[in-house]
Amino acid sequence: MRYRYQHFLILFLSLILCPLSANQPEKNSELDSSTEMEIPPYARHLKGIKICLDPGHGGQEHIPDFKRGPTGLREAEINLKVAKYLKSLLEKVGATVIMTRDDDSYVSLADRSEIANENRVDFFISIHHNGINNHPEINYTSTWYHGDADDSRPSLDLARYIQRGVSDALRLPNSPSTGLYSDKLIVASGFGVLRMTKCPAIVCEASFYTNPEEEARLKNDQYLKREAYGYFVGIARYVEAGLPKGVLITPENESVILSKTPTIKIKVMDGLHERGAWMLKRQQVFTKSLCVKINGIDYPFQYDPDTDIITLEVKEPLANGLHFIQTDMVNYYGNHSLPQPQQFKIAPPATKIELNAWTMNMPYIGNGYVGIVANALDADGLPIADGEIVRAEASIGTLESSESTSEDGKAYFYLKALDHPSETVVEISYGKTQNSLKIHFTDIPNGVIQGHISNAASGDPISQVILRASPMLTAESDPKGHYFLKTDPNLNYPYRTTLNFSKQGFYPHKQPISIEQNKSTIVNVELHPIADSAFENMNIVIDTETDTQKTQQLISSLKKMLEVAGAKVFNIHTPGETISIEDRIKKVNSIKQEGYYLQINHMAKIEEEPIVIAKHNRGNRETEFMQKRILEQFNSRLYKTPIETIQDRETPIIQQTNKLAMTLEIRSIGNEDFTSKQEASAIFLGMWQFLKDDTEIEKQKIETFMKYYNGVQRDKDADHF
Repeated sequence: MRYRYQHFLILFLSLILCPLSANQPEKNSELDSSTEMEIPPYARHLKGIKICLDPGHGGQEHIPDFKRGPTGLREAEINLKVAKYLKSLLEKVGATVIMTRDDDSYVSLADRSEIANENRVDFFISIHHNGINNHPEINYTSTWYHGDADDSRPSLDLARYIQRGVSDALRLPNSPSTGLYSDKLIVASGFGVLRMTKCPAIVCEASFYTNPEEEARLKNDQYLKREAYGYFVGIARYVEAGLPKGVLITPENESVILSKTPTIKIKVMDGLHERGAWMLKRQQVFTKSLCVKINGIDYPFQYDPDTDIITLEVKEPLANGLHFIQTDMVNYYGNHSLPQPQQFKIAPPATKIELNAWTMNMPYIGNGYVGIVANALDADGLPIADGEIVRAEASIGTLESSESTSEDGKAYFYLKALDHPSETVVEISYGKTQNSLKIHFTDIPNGVIQGHISNAASGDPISQVILRASPMLTAESDPKGHYFLKTDPNLNYPYRTTLNFSKQGFYPHKQPISIEQNKSTIVNVELHPIADSAFENMNIVIDTETDTQKTQQLISSLKKMLEVAGAKVFNIHTPGETISIEDRIKKVNSIKQEGYYLQINHMAKIEEEPIVIAKHNRGNRETEFMQKRILEQFNSRLYKTPIETIQDRETPIIQQTNKLAMTLEIRSIGNEDFTSKQEASAIFLGMWQFLKDDTEIEKQKIETFMKYYNGVQRDKDADHF
């Protein structure tokens, strides 16, 4: 797991920051079987709360000594047992529980966060147990939050209760000076699973499985149930303290309004009054803690304590579309409101609809069709909100669809040509506003080329495809994938030409066609994504420390391959530059996009040792599998090298970056059998194979990519000279 602790940092935190009573006897080593784990009455407030439980690790049994106690007890197994016991307790009182895993399977950090985010849970708890080598006496409870205290206020509320609940339940004799820690004490960018989760999120390390006495207790199900009960009590007490919130009164949450300058009213709720508690009339929140954000920006407001109403008078007009309101506050228990914005939509009526057809005169021969774009504008001349339904009706003939959803104020309709001369009136409306135009299906002196472009893999329409043909014909596909070209009437018909289709991320396509006068020529095309779209939206940082000429050439080739395939590549190495490890880590972490970090270094061959050494964060299956696919490509194409990776826990650039970090050491200096470009190809193909989750990439696909890549490079070289 990427956020697990480096040995020296854990030792530092354990012995320096958190002085422990390490010499005290383990007075609670015997389980108190008489301890009752009753459901406390305040747990009733958990009904309706949605919680994501994340049993840490899983699917890593194959790694020797990975997260194991002195006798081999696996942390992943303990975490899962505790999570299941806790789930049962929570569901008994009506809470909804989402588990990131319910068996010994591997789930990436990104997927764990995505599970919580997609299910829109109220909060996220990652269940762990700690470990440290060479210090078996250490054993205490710690709870971790993301970033600075100001960055994680609701998470800290939850962390305080969890820390108390678990530590009280386990009654370990050692007690740190503070049980709450920022994840940035360990990883410069924080723990990935906390950083990527949108709701309040914490990691709790209940105890140390590397402590022999504790490992023995962790084998006892009754002890694990006690730990789960500690979590349960902490969660119940946290929710008992109330979850304050602001509730939109006007406009209501998820409502649609007409005004761009609405008066917004928000009801302040402390999370306690609605239970019928005997309290002062005013909602018991700290007035100075109140803060309202519209679309993430602080907005001035007035608060009336007599009515508990916040009022915002919007002076500057808001844009058409969705707007998000987050109301922050702290109740008298100290609980902060959850980051759960409410929303409303501004959708004033259109006062004008502008219509634009591909052509007003269309040949009736050839089964063609006419595209019509409706641009609906409000009284200020601005596009209507997205997601609005615009309707169309034709006097005769057939529309592909009579309804279209607005995008940037525009709606798209397609009218099929009749097979005889005629006129059709198309009327388009949004609300009470309408406009119409007349399309003539008649004889024309031109030829027409049109069609639809889709993704060969998914079938989805492709917009912004560039089309070119002689003489001087150009067009671009619209958001629905359609295109239209009208030829010069003075051409010598039938006219033969070639249509060229191109868009980044797809292989270009050439289509020979014959154009006839007074006829539509339909050319529907499927474009094939480069490298199966595996690298689409991928971010990767490439780096080196060795700075050899071969490394520079490899990085240059790999960067070009990745970019041709659609990846966004950051080459942070400057030839001849030497930077410290700390500055290198800062440089990587300054790139905020989630993604991969790959450091490639060249060395001289060492006899009887592997040619390629691959390292990644210990326990991270994603980087482990990617590197194994890369090693397989090296092994089959270039150098015979073992398909084994090093589970790293010490290299700072692997441990401290906000990326899925890996290093490759290629010991091929002095070996001229293979070029840097061939080595780059092996890395690229290994990454492709991993991202597509394929055991093998079809030979034809590889040949197609390399042919295209080489052609692109030749074209660039020709342009350069």
